[in-house]
Amino acid sequence: MALEPPAGFTGRFFTDLPVRSAYSEGAGPFRIVPAAVALPADRSDVALLARWAADTATPLTPRGAGTGIPGNNVGAGVVVDLSSFERPLRVSLQQTANTGAAVTCAMLNQVGAHFGFRLGPDPSSAAYCTVGGMVATNAAGARSLRVGSIRAWVRGIELVTVDGEAGWLGRRRAERVHRHPTPVARRQLVEHLLIEDRITAVLPRLEAARPHIAARFPGVRKNSAGYALDAYLASGELLDLVIGSEGTLGIVTRAELQLERLPAATGTLLVALADLESLGDAVATLLPFGPVAVELLDRSFLDLAPLAAAAVPLEGARGVLLVDFDGGCEADVRAALDLAERAVAPAALRTRSGVSRIEREALWRIRHGASAVLATLPSERRSLQVIEDGCVPVGALGRYLAGVHAAATEADVPIVAFGHAGDGHLHVNALVDVTVPGFEGRLERLLDAVTALVVELGGTTSGEHGDGRLRATALRRLYGPEVVGLFAAVKQAFDPAGVLNPGVIVPDGASPLAGLKVGPAAASIPDDIARRLRHRERAGEWALPPLTLINPDQ
Repeated sequence: MALEPPAGFTGRFFTDLPVRSAYSEGAGPFRIVPAAVALPADRSDVALLARWAADTATPLTPRGAGTGIPGNNVGAGVVVDLSSFERPLRVSLQQTANTGAAVTCAMLNQVGAHFGFRLGPDPSSAAYCTVGGMVATNAAGARSLRVGSIRAWVRGIELVTVDGEAGWLGRRRAERVHRHPTPVARRQLVEHLLIEDRITAVLPRLEAARPHIAARFPGVRKNSAGYALDAYLASGELLDLVIGSEGTLGIVTRAELQLERLPAATGTLLVALADLESLGDAVATLLPFGPVAVELLDRSFLDLAPLAAAAVPLEGARGVLLVDFDGGCEADVRAALDLAERAVAPAALRTRSGVSRIEREALWRIRHGASAVLATLPSERRSLQVIEDGCVPVGALGRYLAGVHAAATEADVPIVAFGHAGDGHLHVNALVDVTVPGFEGRLERLLDAVTALVVELGGTTSGEHGDGRLRATALRRLYGPEVVGLFAAVKQAFDPAGVLNPGVIVPDGASPLAGLKVGPAAASIPDDIARRLRHRERAGEWALPPLTLINPDQ
């Protein structure tokens, strides 16, 4: 029997197969057809859905633009699409932005640019990823080398809990810039959440485990694996625990973010490397010069790009580093580029730098050229992100990349690798022929080997995309049973009914690769919807609401 929306729900609620199929996939490798799709009209609708879910044991999966990769935006219960939710956006001259969860990073930066501001973190999906999704995954990007992940930029969030509460969870040190200021007495009443009481039951366990947590959390520049117990214990701010929780502890409906000033000038340095052994030394040489970003394109990535896309000859290069510098004026940037270029030259096969828009676009063209090729792979060869978010200490990046290549060769799975070298962070796509029987087993071997490699090198399985369903079971190997037990206790405190994104972060016993969108075991959906989902994946049309896959006029 089809699900019925809770009484009083004013948004849209769908149970027909075409709509459910349109929401069965996100940007990652999974296809899970939900039982229903809800598009709440406002915060009251979200609160109503949360209470109803807890009362009826109906799982909810919050979803923004659908750009999440590890399966944290698909689920078998009710997908709650917040992308068409109310979109207030207010930028203040105090370099803050008060936004609805559905506001995209691009929208925020477009408005902020009028005041000379931008959001520090810059996910590669910035054109369409939403603020709510960024907060839920503790998103980062190329500039994370300088600015870190979004956690450091969040001043507060409006959170809806399974109790149906909707209140403000802010930092004690940050005075909230209210869109509509309310009297202090009312604000204190409305914004005290029951979860602030519930977490007190877990605090003694967390405090007792403080030394163990410190020892088990990896010493890497970025980490979005599990709940951020380390950040919470360091700050005492409940907000730090909710950020990066992937919709498993509550649903973010609004956020207040700190912004930064736009740089006056930016320059780019391209460094072609002759071998992987020189990668760590090259990055270590560059970091003291204060780059904003140090991006890596592995040889496997370069091989996909048309030769005409390269700004310098790449024969013999095993990889390329693209290094960005910001500055107060063009002269400062040119000086930084010159110093960095001369310092890295002994480890480089070739270098080239540029400051003008035309020069920088030419240097970055190789990155975008390969992306276009990835988007047009033949139908039988799919790019699946099953080992796509490992982050290791920067000095171990060369060993990690070599180990990933070795694991891929052993599993007989072609790969393409790129990432944020300055953070020791690597993105890897498996380019697998899904028509060959047994490809799932090869992917499982690859995932297992790379997970073991990450742990061996003192890294994390997720640098910026979260765990989702894909990496939930890996958390035991990464943190050990005691920390994973604390994750379960935190989940129980926030969501005793277990209805918020079940199977994400806290595993539900399913295989990490259960529910792939390819192969004979893939869930059956209407052919026309499947074709449109594939087109969206290839074209990167994540800004289009899923309902347009059914009716382009919606």
